[in-house]
Amino acid sequence: MARVTVSEPVGTVTAVGPRRVPALWRFLPLAFYLLAFSLVRGVADLSLHLYFAAMVLYVGGMFFYFAYFAYRTEALRWLGITLVLPGAAIQLGAIVSRGFADGHYPLANMYEYSSMLALVAVSVFLLMTVRWPVASLGGGVALFVVVALMGIGYGLYQSPEPLVPALQSYWLKIHVSSMMASSGILVSSFVFAALYLVKDRSASLKSWLHDSAIAIRLPSLETLDRLTFRAILLGFPIWTFGTMAGAIWGEHAWGRWWGWDPKETWAAITWIIYAIYLHAHTLRAWRGRRTALIATAGFISIMVTLYAVNLWIVGLHSYARGAG
Repeated sequence: MARVTVSEPVGTVTAVGPRRVPALWRFLPLAFYLLAFSLVRGVADLSLHLYFAAMVLYVGGMFFYFAYFAYRTEALRWLGITLVLPGAAIQLGAIVSRGFADGHYPLANMYEYSSMLALVAVSVFLLMTVRWPVASLGGGVALFVVVALMGIGYGLYQSPEPLVPALQSYWLKIHVSSMMASSGILVSSFVFAALYLVKDRSASLKSWLHDSAIAIRLPSLETLDRLTFRAILLGFPIWTFGTMAGAIWGEHAWGRWWGWDPKETWAAITWIIYAIYLHAHTLRAWRGRRTALIATAGFISIMVTLYAVNLWIVGLHSYARGAG
């Protein structure tokens, strides 16, 4: 497969010049820090308090990343980072403290899984912005998705803990960790694919986005396509490994490698969608809007695999079905 690079600097994304940051905005991070600090109190349910504190900082970071998208001032991006980085550290503390408090591997139910998924998505996004600064333009959307995932996770806070000890093995930890990591990475691919579709739609004279400020400020279609491709190129092999680890765990737990359980079936569907994406991306005629739509379908399939199947479809993966 051809080597792909993302070299478009932020300054060449648009003809709109940078604007000055309102002075008051420089003090806004302090307000988010104080609000987050006020949520952390006592040791009872410390993990949940840290969870909300991290969410507050992510919301603040989302505000500054959207402002950075609008004003194109580097100071705003750094203000966003000063909120998001501590938020990620606090969320990691929430995950670790819950694991110690409950005495189990902190990926046991949908609340814990959603929390770790959000943390991985934030971490991957930050690493992508270090490697490709232009990715910062998608920061507001990425953090919106992260906050949404955390909101869903809190809604499932009382979801039951998983399987009986007889079905536990180290392969379960490997399987769940791999699926969570790949899902978090693929969140970024969805963000950039969605932005690609917005940018592409703006080219139509009939679209309300045509010549809009939003479309003008977005990176080029080529850059968005490459960012999507990079994220999938990293996440797909991990999803593949996680699916294989799940088959090994299934053999340990139920004596079969594959049983067409709804969860297994949707994991396979997701794998097929991303495999189609990677193949289509090698075909110049398919690259662009079609591959962006395939990447979006892949993310929807992940959400079905992680949430819809667990909550609404009865199967062997009953450890996260419903809210306790």
